[in-house]
Amino acid sequence: MNANYPAKCWYVAATSDELGDTSLGRRLLGHDVVLWRSGSGQPVALADRCAHRGFPLSHGRSDGDRLICGYHGCTYEPDGRCVHIPTQHRVPPGMRVQAFPVLEEPPFVWIWLGPPTAASANRPPRTPWLSDNEWSTFAGNWIVQANYLMLHEHYLDFSYAPVVHRSDVPPGMDRLPVFDEVEVTETAVSYTRLLQEAPLAKWEAEATGLDPAQPYVRRERGTFASPAMHIQRWEIDAGDQAYRHIRTHAITPETPTSTHVFMQASRNYAPDSAAVTTVLRTLSDDLVRRDSEVLEMAAARVGYDGWRSGVEFQADAAALRARRIVAVMLAKEAGRSTLRPGLSASKNPDSERNPALPRTN
Repeated sequence: MNANYPAKCWYVAATSDELGDTSLGRRLLGHDVVLWRSGSGQPVALADRCAHRGFPLSHGRSDGDRLICGYHGCTYEPDGRCVHIPTQHRVPPGMRVQAFPVLEEPPFVWIWLGPPTAASANRPPRTPWLSDNEWSTFAGNWIVQANYLMLHEHYLDFSYAPVVHRSDVPPGMDRLPVFDEVEVTETAVSYTRLLQEAPLAKWEAEATGLDPAQPYVRRERGTFASPAMHIQRWEIDAGDQAYRHIRTHAITPETPTSTHVFMQASRNYAPDSAAVTTVLRTLSDDLVRRDSEVLEMAAARVGYDGWRSGVEFQADAAALRARRIVAVMLAKEAGRSTLRPGLSASKNPDSERNPALPRTN
């Protein structure tokens, strides 16, 4: 089965709080990887397969900077070199496992699974709100049994919300308006949408404390920041205050048919309120459950690489452009002549212009 995810991209391997002095095994882009923290606290990633008999190194133990295989006790340095074999003094020349570049930008630990020399020329998407004390954030990780592009296309077409999440949208909102704008660069896609005034959904009223009977304007913005990240913004305009929500989805293929999601849900109000966090976490759990059900049922019908029915809606404008960006990245990696990524669309998905880079904060 051919993979449809670019290797030359930073992907989230774990959250910072998942890594300690014990090893963590995880499958990422079809690679079995072991992660741990060195004695200095730096994250390390190696191929999760001992060079001797293939035993998973994640079932071994760490000893300071080193990782010791749980089968024959071979000891590995963070660069992948085997430096000790208990039963002999001499280590065979060249005995090593692959080491992967890693980069920690809390709350995420990023990994580069492409050619190592290309890692330093690229950077993960910026998420400054995740380190801003004015924002309160909670997290959740899960796996969806669907190709990663299906998740991106799902998040870039929020028009399903009144159907799939009927009880969570504002009262009387049986459909979402078309995009006000779709912005596209060589590497990113963003859409914006202004929603008509409507009373508050139950969760909105409980979280904000606003009068649920009063009408409010909402703004929605979704961003395909890279093949590894989608950022969703939902803002309630209350006149003297904007109640902002950002869901940061780090999307990492596990295999062509399964995807890790590392989610951070942030808000810019009531940062210390456990009650508000409970409301939003309950909402989030419900969204995740229903989204996963829809994606997994669709994936079981359409195959590993997503929807290719040939039938597209106006609401698919952003998703189609994200898929085109990925196609260009894959073509470049394969050394083929590249497609033009496609520029932008306003309300007409066939119109194009050259927009500014989508904002990420």
